[in-house]
Amino acid sequence: MNNTLPIVLHLYDETPLFSPNQNLKDYFLLKSAPYDPLLLNNEMLIGVILETKTFKKHHLEAFETLHNIGKKIVLIVVSENADHRLVRSAALLMQCVLFPPLSAIEESEALSNSILPMLREQVDTLRYMEALKLRSHRSGIVDSLNVVAHQWRQPINLISMEAINLSIQSTLEESVPSVSIQKSTQMISEQSQRMAEILKNVLNMGKTNRAKEPFSINTMLERVQLFFADQFQRERIEYRIHPLGEDTFLHGYSSDLEEVLVNLLANAKDAFLNIALDYPKIITVETQITEKTIILIVKDNAGGVPEAIREKIFEPHFSTKGHGEGFGIGLHIARLIITQEFKGSLTLGVVKDETIFTITLPRNDASQLKFIYS
Repeated sequence: MNNTLPIVLHLYDETPLFSPNQNLKDYFLLKSAPYDPLLLNNEMLIGVILETKTFKKHHLEAFETLHNIGKKIVLIVVSENADHRLVRSAALLMQCVLFPPLSAIEESEALSNSILPMLREQVDTLRYMEALKLRSHRSGIVDSLNVVAHQWRQPINLISMEAINLSIQSTLEESVPSVSIQKSTQMISEQSQRMAEILKNVLNMGKTNRAKEPFSINTMLERVQLFFADQFQRERIEYRIHPLGEDTFLHGYSSDLEEVLVNLLANAKDAFLNIALDYPKIITVETQITEKTIILIVKDNAGGVPEAIREKIFEPHFSTKGHGEGFGIGLHIARLIITQEFKGSLTLGVVKDETIFTITLPRNDASQLKFIYS
């Protein structure tokens, strides 16, 4: 499995003292070698530990070349006589941290523990950026068309039935009452508007080129509710939603947060498949607000996530569904959206037969702005 791990290079000019601990080895494929800039040309490279007596200009130039070709890495410099101007120049190009030299190999444990969070955050950031590029492909054009086709089925049927009803009336009566015509045209107009809203929601979920803007939490929840209305009704799932008592606006990408909620609700819906229940199927969305956070909670009573997979559920590429099944982004990317875009958290909890996903978002609405008067 090591060939699938991100690569971290440990390069040194003289006899090295750094030896990575087991935690680093569990997450990364570490390669140790004398300093050679040619070794930096590796597609899976995400970090470099440079152990050198002096950080010199030729070191900086090698990492400038990486930056110029679009390579994003974490640079950890372990040096006694580093030129701080060169280190600052490197820090303008990439995430760069300077550590003092090791005096004994035993100090490697502390250094390993210090750099592990930085390297792991870099991996998450790179995966998230890649997911943004591939989102429309990952969601799948076919999946989107299937959603539209399914959601449109009921309004199309209603419009068709109303047209048939008018046709029958016109054959049985010489003139159709204006009240009947008005009632039919109103229903057709409402269903057409509903179809337009469904299409708009699906198209918005695929957007990647958009700007951050204030958006209403309650309005977003209404769009998500509309998205699932027919599916929940057909599968006899009771959907309970508790919006914010006083609507609040967040600044960010509303379609990203919608996409996360759609993923959580789709997983909740699918959790009821192939299980027999002697009690009502219920999915609940709750909202809470504090001085500093907005909290969204998605619950279902489908029996809870099995304990054996709870630790793995947010890992990359993990899925409980068969290949090619499902609609959405996956829980790993959902968590990255919340942590990277909204600087929040997404956690899993299980209480008896309930699965509980909790999204915690820091508030950045107008109530959090502080004005300084001159």
